[in-house]
Amino acid sequence: MRKCGPFVVLALLLTGGATLRTQAFASAAAARGLVSLLDRLRLDAIAAVDPAAPGAFVAALYIPGAQLLVVNALQPSVEGVMQHLTMHQYREVYLDLQGTPTPTNKFFVQDAGADGILSVLPGSGEVDVLYESGVRQTLFNGDLKAQHLTPTEYDARLAAADARYARLLMLLTEAVREMRQQTTESGH
Repeated sequence: MRKCGPFVVLALLLTGGATLRTQAFASAAAARGLVSLLDRLRLDAIAAVDPAAPGAFVAALYIPGAQLLVVNALQPSVEGVMQHLTMHQYREVYLDLQGTPTPTNKFFVQDAGADGILSVLPGSGEVDVLYESGVRQTLFNGDLKAQHLTPTEYDARLAAADARYARLLMLLTEAVREMRQQTTESGH
């Protein structure tokens, strides 16, 4: 049997065999694309209808250079949210979704760095946070033990969150493009 050096053992311990935490994430590219558009147009909020479910919407608040806050939720006051969308009152849509009285299936991401959902090494100080249905919190900080998760459970949550977050970011990116096109066509 071949002996491993201390650095190889350390590398194996740090990676723990978890493959997803070392892969590229779809939400990273989607976040870069959205943030680039928001920066270019000097926008700090955007919102859109989520065609996945009747009465569902997605909205984002962007803090340049710091974070992207994205919420996806059902809103019983569809007409009110649609009115805010029509008037480009995206921050109000965000607030409506955060305060929704129907937290079932609510999906809220605190994307530190506005760079997509990523998993980092424990103790790095960086963390992306996911809140689901108003009750379940997952910290994507690489600290599985504190959250009582197995590597398989952590990777499954990470993969599911990344896929859903990427889809929402693409909806928001399309909303920015449509808004920009409408503004260009109307001459504003």
